[in-house]
Amino acid sequence: MLNRVEPLVSVIIPNYNHAQYLGDAIRSVLAQTYRHYEIIVVDDGSTDNSRAVAGQFGERVNYIYQNNAGLSAARNTGFNASNGSLIGVLDADDMYEPDYLGALVAALQERPDAAGIYCGYQFVDDLNRPLPQVEARQVEPERLYTALLEGNFFVPESIFLRRSVYQDVGLFDEALRACEDWDVWLRVAKKYKILHSPEILTRHRVLPGSMSTDPLRMLNNRLAVMRKHVGEEPGGSGNSRRHRAFARAYLGSCVEYLQYGNPERAYQCFQKMANIYPGLLTEVDTYYQLGCGDQPKGSMGDLATLNVKRNSQPLIAMTTRLFTDPLTAADAKRLERAAFAKAYHTLGILAYNTREFRDTRKFLSQALFYDAALALKPQVFGMWLKSLLGPKLLARLKGNRRRQASTGDPASPSRREA
Repeated sequence: MLNRVEPLVSVIIPNYNHAQYLGDAIRSVLAQTYRHYEIIVVDDGSTDNSRAVAGQFGERVNYIYQNNAGLSAARNTGFNASNGSLIGVLDADDMYEPDYLGALVAALQERPDAAGIYCGYQFVDDLNRPLPQVEARQVEPERLYTALLEGNFFVPESIFLRRSVYQDVGLFDEALRACEDWDVWLRVAKKYKILHSPEILTRHRVLPGSMSTDPLRMLNNRLAVMRKHVGEEPGGSGNSRRHRAFARAYLGSCVEYLQYGNPERAYQCFQKMANIYPGLLTEVDTYYQLGCGDQPKGSMGDLATLNVKRNSQPLIAMTTRLFTDPLTAADAKRLERAAFAKAYHTLGILAYNTREFRDTRKFLSQALFYDAALALKPQVFGMWLKSLLGPKLLARLKGNRRRQASTGDPASPSRREA
């Protein structure tokens, strides 16, 4: 049964020169179906007309100006000025959906044992037009800390925490100039139960030239966060949680360097990944990310725009270079055949999903060259067979099967296979 007392929610909006988006963020809070909230805008030394934008909303917004001190400092200023027992952090270029507060407040009232909750989010462009990518990953609370060590899949506005949690684990690290939110979420997830809501309740805007589009800055801060949570970077290969966490950090930066057209730095990160935790060379997710390497944030994994053939070129070039490079660790070099098999197998899956059937067969042939046992896997055999049919015939056969199934024909192919 829900608590009838509506808790006060503090929505903290840090802002730096985002006047053109700030109004959207504020209006998204004012449009909430849940009404017991306060809005605190912390202007971190903006030189645009942010003050005037916030001023349009009068007393509905508590506007605080401070000299530029960084995103973490702005969020901390907002927290210290807030009064709510529940805290939402909304960046000035992002937005809540109207049911955000209502849905998440209700969920936490039903679960007093939980310290917070996170929801799904929709990527949008600078004009608030939806992009293909949606993030709604669910992880069980007991696995959340380990999952976050593999990489941050939250955006600040997607997570909603009790005030007492921040008071216990600490606020945002003002020494970090990126990934400061990831650092807090790791501290929280290590100690507290965080729930998941499958609803898509926020919009995350992707802006050209934003902080997250600077791969070197992101890498340096990723590594700083890892040092805080698992210790210094390992000097050699291994399979510990610390090795894996650092290797995943380098993989994330490898993908970012591919996105922003710097293959040399991408390779350096790829090699660091392999030298620290060679096992990542044999995982599908590694090559899935690299196989989508030139897709920008907000479009990652979008099959309509994915060019697998083009993306395969830097992926295979990096993998080939890795195993001829004298600086590659011996533990990594021992995985050469397994790595190529997994790389080509994953490219085959991606090409099949984009209906590039000729490339599907080419990539799967290469995978079988490195690992003949793949031929015994039903998934591989099925992809190969279907790729021979061609997209038009395959679509026609699927349509026939759906029609036969809908008429209840017991002789339909779908029923026979069942």
